[in-house]
Amino acid sequence: MNLSGWKYEGRIISDNLQHQIMEIIKILNAPEKVQNRTWGGSLQKFIGNQIGISDGQVRTIKRMMEEFDILKPGALNRRTVPDKSNIYSENGEVLIRLFESEELLKQKPSKDSYEQIERIKEIYKLFYLKILVKYTIRDKDGNEFHPAVILLKALKKYEYLTYWEWYLLNTIITSDNNPEEEQEFDKYITDIRNGALKASDLKITENVLSHSYILGNFAYVGLIKVEGKKENMKITINEKNKHIIDEILREWGSDDE
Repeated sequence: MNLSGWKYEGRIISDNLQHQIMEIIKILNAPEKVQNRTWGGSLQKFIGNQIGISDGQVRTIKRMMEEFDILKPGALNRRTVPDKSNIYSENGEVLIRLFESEELLKQKPSKDSYEQIERIKEIYKLFYLKILVKYTIRDKDGNEFHPAVILLKALKKYEYLTYWEWYLLNTIITSDNNPEEEQEFDKYITDIRNGALKASDLKITENVLSHSYILGNFAYVGLIKVEGKKENMKITINEKNKHIIDEILREWGSDDE
């Protein structure tokens, strides 16, 4: 049986990505660095050289900043020079103020400033959690679905998912709250757990790193825990945030209780 992962074209959310976003914002907010460069001209390459990544990676991060509601979509116009007064969303402006507070705290290291920085990092994670719950992926027919809601619903029902079960989920369920897809997935879960379906019968043929990218993001914001790698992987709900997860499932009409 051929399996395919959900298609994700962004980056794994991490402290490193957070740092790169902050560095991009610093440059965009500094006219003396932008120097009348346009986004479609030399600005992408300049930013990449400044922070040590390729201009292609800069474009990927820029797209993520739009998807995560930091930048207004299309605000970084290819033909215009960026103006910090009109390129950020309201959420982006809030995030920038948090960035600035974190930078000031780092300049005066102390136990108190360290604790405040840790609290700011938790706010970052809540910001990304809110975005990831609403994040959608399109199936091959162009229909949108919410991977976070689908995964959390499955974990609540089955307690855990393995590496192969994750890719079965990706292959079979590509729409929100679809009883027919959920029944089909239930059949395969039953078969793989009682030994009727074996790992040797399964082959991942598309989007073979969805477990790394998508699960990595959900784990970063505290929705799930991922133990082990590949065939030894076990995915579970992060019990620390169970109250948030229950609220998410209620809000999205996916709470079976």
